[in-house]
Amino acid sequence: MPVKSSKSASTTTPRKRRTRKTSTTRTAKAVAKTDKVIKEIQEVLDAPKVKVTKVKPVSKIRTLKTVKRPSTARLITPSRYWSDIKTRWQIHNYEITMLVSDLTKGLKYVRQFTN
Repeated sequence: MPVKSSKSASTTTPRKRRTRKTSTTRTAKAVAKTDKVIKEIQEVLDAPKVKVTKVKPVSKIRTLKTVKRPSTARLITPSRYWSDIKTRWQIHNYEITMLVSDLTKGLKYVRQFTN
């Protein structure tokens, strides 16, 4: 069978694109708009200049409070401190034991509804 040659892609001339025609004369609308902008700019430039001075804030000078060392007469002895730690640890253990017993009671109560 005869096959048609593919010359169309390389032999055709490139497509011409249209360019817009621009007017070299300015329209009355554009002139009026430009004149308006120029007037506004000129008014800003001709306006009297206001000098702005910055006022420095007055900072207050803070003085530190004098701290006195606490009296050593009111401090507890190391043996009393150690006994206080032991007592607090016993209270802690009691509270944890009561928490575990309360959670156990709550679990037993809830289990009766799940079975």
